[in-house]
Amino acid sequence: MKRMLSWTVLFVLFASIGFGTTLMLANGAGLQEMLTQALTAQPGTLSASSAGEAAPQEQLPPPGPVPVNAVGRIDLVTTRQVVLESSGRISEIAVEVGDQVEAGDLLMSLDTTQLEWALEKAEINFETARLAFEKLGRQVDESDIALAEANLLSAQENLARVKAGYTPEELAAAESAAAAAWARYNELKERPTQAQIVQAQANLKKAELAVQAAQREYDKIAWLPESAATAAADNLQRATIDYEAAKAAYEEAIKPATQAELQSALSAAQQAQHNLNQLKEKPTPAELAEAEARVAAAEHALKQAQEGVDEADQRTAELRVRQAMIDLEQARLNLQNAQVLAPVAGTVLDISVELGQQGSAGTVVATLADLNDIELVANVEQRDIARVHVGQVVEISVYALPDEHFQGVVEKIAPVADSGASFVTFPVIIRLTDGPLELIRPGMTASANFMEGETATPEAQAEPTEDTSGQAESAEQAEGEGESTEADATATPAPSGGNN
Repeated sequence: MKRMLSWTVLFVLFASIGFGTTLMLANGAGLQEMLTQALTAQPGTLSASSAGEAAPQEQLPPPGPVPVNAVGRIDLVTTRQVVLESSGRISEIAVEVGDQVEAGDLLMSLDTTQLEWALEKAEINFETARLAFEKLGRQVDESDIALAEANLLSAQENLARVKAGYTPEELAAAESAAAAAWARYNELKERPTQAQIVQAQANLKKAELAVQAAQREYDKIAWLPESAATAAADNLQRATIDYEAAKAAYEEAIKPATQAELQSALSAAQQAQHNLNQLKEKPTPAELAEAEARVAAAEHALKQAQEGVDEADQRTAELRVRQAMIDLEQARLNLQNAQVLAPVAGTVLDISVELGQQGSAGTVVATLADLNDIELVANVEQRDIARVHVGQVVEISVYALPDEHFQGVVEKIAPVADSGASFVTFPVIIRLTDGPLELIRPGMTASANFMEGETATPEAQAEPTEDTSGQAESAEQAEGEGESTEADATATPAPSGGNN
């Protein structure tokens, strides 16, 4: 019986093989197509077909090129440095770092005492030169000769004073100024004093004991439900506040003088000492030469008054008037520039000077910038730089603002790469065009996704682009649902058509 069953099985097997061969020969093209579809089908589609599903599954498109991504930092497009146009001591600082200013707003002021004196001196020199020029056009008379003689006498008396040196009063004033300046410097250098430290320590200890006493009283009733509203709780709070204040005062008392204070005091002391030394060395060769030159000039003027004026002297007087006029205009401009004004509107990024500091013309005293005029400098790897071009649209994500979406346009590509420790990148400057730009701050880190095939037009750059994040999320969700459906079809066999 078993042997008959074996022969029956073999017969059925060979019959099936023969039937399949006949079918293949009769319909070879259709079979080839089925094999091709089976080999190229996605795993989910093949599983669903083998499970007996009637509807064919949609095939997923082949993957596209990997998008170009880069990481960079938000930077300011431009910064504007503010420099002193005149020299002087800073007497007022009207703004702080972070303030918003408009063009023409006052940033700081210089002490105008010296500048006002310089202006007055320039006015006097100009008027003197003008009168001298006008006088040359008149006939020389006896009064001119008398005036020239008086000037010569004054110059000779000044020469005599210079040769005599300093007076006792001048020496005493210079010594007093030097002593006061050195005393100020030594006081700053030795700060804090022992007395200040002891007093601050005592106040801190007193406050600490008060806190401990208030804490003990509060601990006695802390178990009560209404303990927070008791007088003991109030006393503990006040004692704690007093302790914090005493602690802050102690830390301030033991703090030494700043380096800027020491440097300023030392400079003042050295200048006072220099003035004293110069006074003791009077008359200096320069002072003596100047006094002698005044005498010589007065002698020449007297001789000129006695002999009359030639054409060369008249031309010289005219040039002196012009020079005095230029000096006067410069003095007026220096006084006007004592008020340092904002050259542009923006935010104050830095103040480079302190109140009371001496500044010279050309010194940078502040830095301004428009925080809304920003750009992203992204570092694109060398393998991707060929796929980046000027005008290309860029999707931007700022790490500090994960819920916001931004867009920009490639504005500039560095011609030379930056060689890092392990890779080479090209800096790409991206101008931000769309999104809540007011939320972005310079220094933030951001990532850029360069949209291949998309180039911004002038109109697109001027108008904000539509937010496609919802569409992207919908596409990703649909793709995820499709993958889930295919996975379910693979895992779950299709039901058979009938019961066998």
